[in-house]
Amino acid sequence: MSANVAALTAQIEELQSNFLKSVETITAAINEIQQQQVQQVSIKEPAELAPFNEFLVVELTQFFGAKESKMIVEKLRRCRAIGDFRYFIPMYLMAKDDLKKRQLMKTVSAVYRYKFGGYRNPEKYSLRSEIKYAAACPECGEMATILVNRLKAEGLWK
Repeated sequence: MSANVAALTAQIEELQSNFLKSVETITAAINEIQQQQVQQVSIKEPAELAPFNEFLVVELTQFFGAKESKMIVEKLRRCRAIGDFRYFIPMYLMAKDDLKKRQLMKTVSAVYRYKFGGYRNPEKYSLRSEIKYAAACPECGEMATILVNRLKAEGLWK
């Protein structure tokens, strides 16, 4: 009887080992597929530049704080994913009492739409004009200038 138990135990251990190997293989395949999808979706940026969303969070943190900056960038990312930036409008309530922050939010939105919007020339010219005039503002143009410099580094702004 103990020989049968030992044989069954060995079979169970072998099945368990095979199962764990299968799970590892499936997990590796899923991770590889997810990585390929991320690479296909990502915009081509020079290797030395941080991803735009991360760059934006860092730059916005000094004005809005970490939590709000992440929320702003995530909302922009979602708007880009669904192709409609009108869903960003409620974010302006975060800056309703501070004109400088509101203008900054408008500029960040314009830069994001300029970079990722896929707009035709007339819309892109309008966004470019909005960004250019924001950068010229002596009070709130600091952030717009940083964003324009980033677009220049990516070869999107001449």
